[in-house]
Order: sequence, then structure tokens, then C-alpha cells
Amino acid sequence: MRKMIAGLLACVVLLCAFAPFACAADPVASGSVFTSGYYTCAMLSYNTATIITYSGEEASVTIPAELNGIRITGVSANAFQANIELIDLVIPEGVESLGDYAFQRCPNLTEVSLPATMEDVGLNPFAGCEALSDINIAEGSPYLLVSGSVLFSREDRRLIYYPKLLDKGPYEVPDGVRIIGASAFYECDNVTELKLPESVRAIGKRAFYQCSNLKSIALPGQISTIGADAFSGCRQLRSITFPENITSIGERAFQDCANLEELRLPEKITSIGEMAFRNCASMTRIQLPEGITTIGKNTFTDCKNLEEVILPEGLTFIGAGAFSECASLKKMELPESVDYIGSNAFDGCVTLESINIPDKCANIGSYAFSRCSALKSMAVSDRIDTINPYSFQGCISMTEITLPEDLEEIGIWAFAGCTALKSIEIPDPVEIIGDYAFAYCQSMESITLPEDLETVGPHTFDQCPNLKGLPDLSDMIEE
Repeated sequence: MRKMIAGLLACVVLLCAFAPFACAADPVASGSVFTSGYYTCAMLSYNTATIITYSGEEASVTIPAELNGIRITGVSANAFQANIELIDLVIPEGVESLGDYAFQRCPNLTEVSLPATMEDVGLNPFAGCEALSDINIAEGSPYLLVSGSVLFSREDRRLIYYPKLLDKGPYEVPDGVRIIGASAFYECDNVTELKLPESVRAIGKRAFYQCSNLKSIALPGQISTIGADAFSGCRQLRSITFPENITSIGERAFQDCANLEELRLPEKITSIGEMAFRNCASMTRIQLPEGITTIGKNTFTDCKNLEEVILPEGLTFIGAGAFSECASLKKMELPESVDYIGSNAFDGCVTLESINIPDKCANIGSYAFSRCSALKSMAVSDRIDTINPYSFQGCISMTEITLPEDLEEIGIWAFAGCTALKSIEIPDPVEIIGDYAFAYCQSMESITLPEDLETVGPHTFDQCPNLKGLPDLSDMIEE
């Protein structure tokens, strides 16, 4: 019994010895959320927290150094986003991080004071703060620098924020800057020309988004990628010089660059993102480099003056809407390597007169050639087994189309409104002709139907007043 009691006493002594360490643990679990006044915070480790939302309406805000006895070390992404009351902001010593777009679109924010402890600044925390021009950095900061009202990170040599209120005109980025940060020049319509030093290695997403008066820029030789939306909405941009090292262009990178006339893409480019050149209405010619195998969704949509496109051998994929609404495109020669044409790929190309379908092509998507009102003839690849819905709807000049021998199905509205088409021969394997497939083909005089046809729609041949000799299809009609 005495030995048992002695053992229990020893355990108690050990527990007491370790008690101080247990007491030193964080009072609130990491990741938990608490609210104090206008601030909602998320716990970090070591009794610290970051502000995740602010609900106050004060014009002047000083971020508290502590809340509920817990040290505040950060302001999280979007924490003060679109706060219309905020005019001046003080962030105290001890705060170490600003999250992505923390104060984005605070339209009346004019002055910001940042501490020397501010080490980690995310994607432009002041993007869209159109009145902000006065940023003060505490003396001795090893992390941040303000030069000419422009905010830089010393650590990664990044241009973080360029004020919209600076005088209109050209800007020369200081030598030594390596990164033009995400949204750095966001909606800066005061910049007319940019000179980038050779030290620049990367351009972040939305870096020059909606710089509506930017007219020209030459990219340094070491840049290899252009981020998503980097120059989107730069409506006055007329020319851009690409370095030979560029390998990829991000999604929407030049979308809505309505005055961009000429574009020479370097041979090393292997990737162009979706909508990269959408609505570049002044572009007349484009030649894609040999390394391009895919044209993504809506890449050249609404390039209304695009007349000539030279595609590389090795291209296999033309994405949905890739050239839709290219109203000046008259001729297109597809490389034999193309095996996929996506939906709406050439929809609304109203002057397109001729295009070849490569033998390897196994897919023509819905609406692919819809409203190609100048297209006169088409020979569909033998690998196609289905004419998808609306594929050739509204091709009012088409007089001839050759369908593949192994075709099995014709989708709804596939040839509806092909008003010049006089005759067509449907291959024997076809079992289904969708509703309205040949509706409004007003010149149609004859059609050869397959012997094994099983299903037609109730309106498949509606408004074909000249069509004669059509057999009774009532047993095949599927409502």
C-alpha cells in the first residue's frame, strides 16, 4: 500500500513540474475566431491574431495593437474591402502582414501609415483606392520603401502600388525592380507610357488592368510569362514588344485592348490563355508560333477586324468560341493536325467564305459554324459521327455540304436556315435527325434519306416549301 501511495505522489510531483508548460499554451486555439468591437479576428499561434473583417464606419482608423489581450500581427485578405468611410489609416508597430487586397476599393482612403515591422505585403492591398497618394513608412523599415509616392517591397524587389493620383504621363520603373506586382497599376488611367528596366523578371496578374491611357510598352528580355489580365482593358495600347523569352500569355492578358493593331509573338510561346486577345478590335493579322498546340476558349472572340490568321502545324485543339464574331475573317486554313473544333468556334464569322476540315478532326461542336453567312461549301471529316446541334445554323450562302459516310446522327437545328442549300444526301448509318435540323431551308428541293432512319423531329423539315418527294415520316416522329 505504501508503495502505491508513493507512486501516486510521484505522479503528482511530475504533473506539477510540467504544469507551467501547460499553462503557457495559447489561451485560444489556433484558427478559432473571436470578435472585439468592430473587429473579427482569427487566432494564429503564440497568442497572436489577424483581423479578418472590420465593420466600423470611422473615417480615421488606427489598427489596435491588441484585442482581448491578444497581439494583432496581421490584416487578412479583403478585411477592409470597399469601406467607403475610411479616409486615413494607421497600422501600428507589431503588425507584420497585409493580406491580398486588404483595403481594395476604399475610394476615400487618402493616407496610410505603415510600421517598420510590416514584413509581408500580399497582392496590392490598395488596389482601386483611387484617392490614395500618401503612404508613410516608419523610419528604418527593412522591408518596404516609398519612392515618388510609389510603394515597393525591398525583400522581393516588387513594385506593389502605383497611385492613380500621380500626374498623367510616362513612368520609368526604377532599375533593380524584379517584379511588377499583381494589380500594381490597377485602373491607373494617368499612365501613358511605361519603361521597364532589364531587371524585371515577372509581370503579375492584373498588373496594368484598365490602364486606359497606356499607349506603348516594351517588355524586358528576361520576362518569360505574362499574368492573367495583365493588360486587360488597356484600350489605347497600340503596340507591345515581346521579348524572345516569353513562353506563356495568361488568360485575358490583352482582352479589350481595342487599339492593339500589330502583334508579333515570339517563337518560344507554347501557351496562350483563354480570352487572351478577346475584343482586340483593331487587330488585323496574327501568326501563332509553332509551339502552340491549343487555342483556348474565346481567345480571339470579337476581333472584328481580324482578316488573316496563320496557324502552326501541330495545332490540335480549337476551343469554344476561339474565333467567334471575327467579322472580317474571310478564309481559314486549318492544319491537318487539328482534331477538335469546339462549340461556337467560328460562330458569327459572317464573311468567312472557305475553311477546310482536316481528316483527323473528330469533333465539331454545337454552333461551331453558326451564322457563317458567307460560307458556301463544307466537306465534313470522315471521323465525325455526329453533327452537333446548331453546327451550321444560318449559313445562308451554303450550297453544298458533304457528310461523312459513317455519320450516325444529325442534331437539332443543325442546318436550319441554310436558305441556299438545294439538296443533301444523308448517309445510310444515320438513325436520328433532330428537330428543326433542316427547317427554313427554303431552297431545298430534294433530300436523300437513309433506309435505316429511325427518328425525326416533328419540325425537322418545317418551312421547306420547295422540298418534294419527302416520304411519310409519321411513324418516326419523336415528340
